[in-house]
Amino acid sequence: MTQTHLRRLLGDARLAIHAALTTVMAWLAVVLAAPGDTFGTSISFRAMAALATEEHWSMAFWLAATLGLIGLTTPHRGLRLGAVLVLATMHGVVAGCLVLGNPATTGTGTYAVLACLGYYLAWRRTDEGL
Repeated sequence: MTQTHLRRLLGDARLAIHAALTTVMAWLAVVLAAPGDTFGTSISFRAMAALATEEHWSMAFWLAATLGLIGLTTPHRGLRLGAVLVLATMHGVVAGCLVLGNPATTGTGTYAVLACLGYYLAWRRTDEGL
């Protein structure tokens, strides 16, 4: 495997992480914007419900997903890094809220892993230089 091929594969993996972080954030926004009482379905959402309404969380997730999409499509390295940091932080916030509401839920670990992937991606992007 040549170094050029390896760099291309790593670039594709980084793009996939960024796209996954953005997609999950957009999905959360859709779920919370949909009719119904998502927060009322599980004690896992107790901490999120205490901080803001579903509509407010949905808007925050939409903004993060929009920034993530801009970061995916821009050639500006600083904007890509900023978008990944916002996405990683939002996933970390969700993980933190879920652990406060119900530490036994699998969502806690899932969002914590997504946050870690985002911070790893940010570290790799700063390692490459802005």
